[in-house]
Amino acid sequence: MSSRRAAFDEAVSHHRLVAVLRGVDGPGFAGMVEALLDSGVRIIEVACSTPESLDQLAQLCRLAKGRAHVGAGTVLETGLAQAALEAGVEFLVTPHVAPDVIDFALRNDLGILCGAFTPTEIAQARAAGVRFIKLFPASTVGPDYVRALLGPYPDLELLVVGGIGSKNLAPYLEAGALGAGVGGSLTRLDAGDPSFGAVRREAKAVLEILSPR
Repeated sequence: MSSRRAAFDEAVSHHRLVAVLRGVDGPGFAGMVEALLDSGVRIIEVACSTPESLDQLAQLCRLAKGRAHVGAGTVLETGLAQAALEAGVEFLVTPHVAPDVIDFALRNDLGILCGAFTPTEIAQARAAGVRFIKLFPASTVGPDYVRALLGPYPDLELLVVGGIGSKNLAPYLEAGALGAGVGGSLTRLDAGDPSFGAVRREAKAVLEILSPR
């Protein structure tokens, strides 16, 4: 395994939290990133679903260089994957099983976090070479679904994503999830607070829940 992908895999195994920046207001973007970094977040993605997302991705790569692993989320096709690679990302995230994007990541020494929901989708992603599965949208099925999946797939490394935050994360971990991707419960806080106090508190709360593993 090459260095960039290996570093991402190690980071996910250790830190177990991916902060997801989606639709963050432009002027507040840098402050949001600094608040996350100061709080101990070490894996951050920009969801590439808005016109300004590639610019924010390049900004994040500059702000977090040497401090956190940076990735592009909501990568649906290889053109976007290429643009993200050129911006300096270390990993890609998909909302569903996207074979072309998975192949692009593996060929270009990028980490990959692949979205999947059903057993069939999970099996397809793993057969394509994916290690970490993003169970999305996790909050629609709950911890019992995680527990059920780990019956036939006991070595499955799941990150629960979608409606997850400090108030509901613990039961998913107890059910066997490795970690989480947290977006809205972080990025929708403190829009008018330049110190991003609520963002810092939520990030630290999530990290505290993840720390005992």
